[in-house]
Amino acid sequence: MKESAKRRIRCLVTFNKVTKFVAKLLCMVCKFKDGENVCLIFDRSKKFQVVSNIVIDGKIQLVYFNELSGEICEANIEPRYLDYSYIEGERLKKLIENSPDGLKGIF
Repeated sequence: MKESAKRRIRCLVTFNKVTKFVAKLLCMVCKFKDGENVCLIFDRSKKFQVVSNIVIDGKIQLVYFNELSGEICEANIEPRYLDYSYIEGERLKKLIENSPDGLKGIF
């Protein structure tokens, strides 16, 4: 009995089911959603894509294209230094305009 319970818990933790649930309960989720395009507040030319919006050690996980090496690299940045990029802002604006219930369609 104990072995099967340990196996189940290990399976849940491996597939990030427990972590996302606990993060939502503890309000460790930032305003950006997974897959959204963001940029730095002080440098709008640098574009990132959100991989995980769960705040761990005050930072969220992002990916970006490194032009020097030609690879996609990972970065961890605090959400307060990020803002929606122009492309993402236009997409959200269209969603708000086409949504019958206003902002409820996004949030």
